[in-house]
Amino acid sequence: MNKQKVVIRLSINGHDKKSRSKAFKIAVSQPGVNSAAMKGGENNQLEVEGEQIDAAVLTKLLRRKLKKGAELLSVGPIDKKDGDKNNDPKIELVPMMQWPYHVVPQYPFYEVTQSYQGGCSIL
Repeated sequence: MNKQKVVIRLSINGHDKKSRSKAFKIAVSQPGVNSAAMKGGENNQLEVEGEQIDAAVLTKLLRRKLKKGAELLSVGPIDKKDGDKNNDPKIELVPMMQWPYHVVPQYPFYEVTQSYQGGCSIL
């Protein structure tokens, strides 16, 4: 398992709840992301942890959706001393069964035969 940490500096005010909430929603919607937190002195650095995170795609998406600057600061493995501060069990997100995008309904198939030999015909 390749756990990594991505740090992105956002050009938002650290106390702007609307922008922070939007940034969190964007970050956790990406595949492989397990957690996201705002860190830094001005509370404007988004720290995302997970497995096989595409940091470039996440940064580009944050720039486009927030309409503000986002700068990729670092990408690297999670340090053991940072990741395991306490020995409490962690709750991990387990993806549910993936449904296909296009579901084709299955209908019963009936065969119509010309077995009716009635005496009345309109034609």
